[in-house]
Amino acid sequence: MADEHTDHAAVSGSTAAEAHAHEHIHLPPNSWSPINVALSLMMCFIGTLAATWVWVVGLIWLIGSCYAWFRGARNEFKELPESLEGH
Repeated sequence: MADEHTDHAAVSGSTAAEAHAHEHIHLPPNSWSPINVALSLMMCFIGTLAATWVWVVGLIWLIGSCYAWFRGARNEFKELPESLEGH
């Protein structure tokens, strides 16, 4: 009876270790893109009140910032490992 308990503990310990190894939380890398998007939007809003050239510069900055952010997210998604369980 004691041997059965020991074998069960060894099996459940290895499964727990395997499960714990796959519980890694993925965090995205640091990025300046969200701050750039926010600042360019602010420049667009100020440009609607101040001058047209400010709005145009803000819009070009916004398009470039969104492109950089989406490109970075796409590259990060490509680097993710495939799920072992099909999730």
